[in-house]
Formats: sequence, C-alpha cells, structure tokens
Amino acid sequence: MMTDLREHFSTLEDPRIDRNKRHELLDIVLVVICGVLSGADGWEAIEEFGKEKLAWLRQFGSFANGVPSHDCIARVISRLSVKGFRACFLSWTEAVTEATGGEIIAVDDKTARGSRDGKRGCKALHRGSAWAGANRLVLGQEATEEKSNEITAIPKLLEVLELKGCIVTIDTMGC
Repeated sequence: MMTDLREHFSTLEDPRIDRNKRHELLDIVLVVICGVLSGADGWEAIEEFGKEKLAWLRQFGSFANGVPSHDCIARVISRLSVKGFRACFLSWTEAVTEATGGEIIAVDDKTARGSRDGKRGCKALHRGSAWAGANRLVLGQEATEEKSNEITAIPKLLEVLELKGCIVTIDTMGC
C-alpha cells in the first residue's frame, strides 16, 4: 500500500529548488499522510509521529536525513499545488478503495475543531466530506463557505469522485 502511495505521488511537483532539498518530497508526503491517518493534528505532532515511527517509515522511504522538522514539513506542504496534491491523493484513494456494488457513500458537512484562530483573524474551516463506510475511508473533501453548508459542496464533490453504482446519502439539509 505504501509503495502504491509513492507511485501515485511520484508526479507531484516539488516546489523547492534543488540546493534546498535535504529531504525527499515523497518522504515528506509519506510522513504527513501516515501521521494524519494516525491522528496527528498539527505539524509538531506529524514530526513527533515520524520520529517515533522512523524505523517503520524507512521500509517505504529512505529518510536519509531522518525526519524533517515540523517547520520544514509545514513549509513544503504549504507550497505544494493544491490541485496536484488532490489529483495524486484521489488517484491513491481510488486505487486503495475496493469497488463494491451498491456501496453506501455518506456526504456530510463538518467544521474542523480547533481550526478557528480569532487572534490571527482565521475563520473555522468548513468541509463537505464523502465517506465510504464499507472501506472506512474518506473519498474526498470540498471546502464550503462559513455561512454555507454542504449544499454548495455536494455537486463539486460528486463531480470529482465520479461515483458509479453507489448509494449516496445526505442529511435533510442536502435534500
């Protein structure tokens, strides 16, 4: 599965110039995805996850210079093309997800806890998500406006996912 992840992200463009590359881009992406999937909720937590699981991570990447610092991780991830990352991530999740006839996909809108930062003027992050219950996997997410709801995200999300033969559920707000 991790080998597949590296294959699906191999086309992701590295925004750094060569002389500033101490860590491989795919190593950074690998530690971020694995860290987040394991419950890491910030750059520091991702770095800590990487340090704790370095031996395991080296099965899938070189990590020749160890785990990047949380500042390095944040800097690189923030400079990646959102569309490029999304395309690679969707490609990977589609490959991982087993196609099952009539699978139920639940679409719902959530506000990310702790994403509001009043001191910096950052509003809370709202996302519409599509959840494949049988595979226990989020298939995709789409940002929504603060005062909006999943009604604006559902069409965009369904267009990106191109679901076929699935049952899509939404709450009454989406009806």
